[in-house]
Amino acid sequence: MKSDVNGLDLALRILINEFYPYTDSFSDELYTLDDVVHQLIFEIIKEEYKQYAPKKTVMDFLGDYDEDGSNRKYTRALQYAQHYRDFDNDLIEDVLGVRVPELEAQDMSGSNVFKGHQYTAHEFLGLKMQAECRLLNKFHEGQIESSKKVSETKFQELFEEYANKIDELEPSVNEPENVICNTFVYYGIETHFLTEFLYRLTLAAEEAGFPKVCPIDRIITICSITPVIPETFWCPTAFIADFCMIPKWEHFCKPIFFDNDVDWEKKALLVQDCKHIKNFLLQHHLEKFVEIIHGCTVADKAGYIEDNFWIWDNRVEYEWTPERIRYYRKLHAAIMRGFPKPHIK
Repeated sequence: MKSDVNGLDLALRILINEFYPYTDSFSDELYTLDDVVHQLIFEIIKEEYKQYAPKKTVMDFLGDYDEDGSNRKYTRALQYAQHYRDFDNDLIEDVLGVRVPELEAQDMSGSNVFKGHQYTAHEFLGLKMQAECRLLNKFHEGQIESSKKVSETKFQELFEEYANKIDELEPSVNEPENVICNTFVYYGIETHFLTEFLYRLTLAAEEAGFPKVCPIDRIITICSITPVIPETFWCPTAFIADFCMIPKWEHFCKPIFFDNDVDWEKKALLVQDCKHIKNFLLQHHLEKFVEIIHGCTVADKAGYIEDNFWIWDNRVEYEWTPERIRYYRKLHAAIMRGFPKPHIK
């Protein structure tokens, strides 16, 4: 029997309304029940894709997406990707005491670099972006933070190139498989590098007079993983919790710089509750949810993303001034300070 994405949407709404006691705290200006349900289903579709999408080697994908590409072009991208998998696995081990086998490094020697690894199209296109987009490489090493390593002119060129590549990645709505795959690529890049979020924060900081002290704790509340959210009377403990509803991140930018502590604490509590709801449900019911989504057609899944999670309409138009560039560098340095830089030869 064919499943229905909208049926799962309705079931999740009923479930959340039954166990979450503070539904009146949802707000159009911040997060709504719609946002929580849309984020949940987006991530369930993403997990279903991860489990069931066809996988091929990098060499096979070169013929599909990059006929002029070479093995060497993708070597560094593969190494960067493994660096961040190791980082995620270390966090999981610290919190839960176990490591996830699929995140572990594989044999990278000789021809196994390409022959021994299987990737979905989403994963390959992410590697392709990292191999081709110079801005992402500058992010990896933190070079974007230094005017000596990246001049203001070069800085603007890199962001223009990045914006063009994201434009090229945008799928046509009549190509449902690409709607799913390419949206996952864009989502993964933005949630990892925070490229557009940091620009929006820079604009908010400009209105606040470019404060000398970056409100890092507030920023991290929105875009980072919370290792453990303790049990409450309405929900058990959740682990490795996040809530990356990137279409709504811009709504938090001005409050991050302008809210007093009391007003911000109310917003931070709502964010934590959204993380708690989403991650508890996925940690305890993901297998069943994935089974339901797997029974849906590709067109139904793509249509749900188009209707409820079309992040392509949320892109920014970069307009740089020397002051904005300096503050963007400052924000990036502050946000990434706790993340170990990859050392790739």
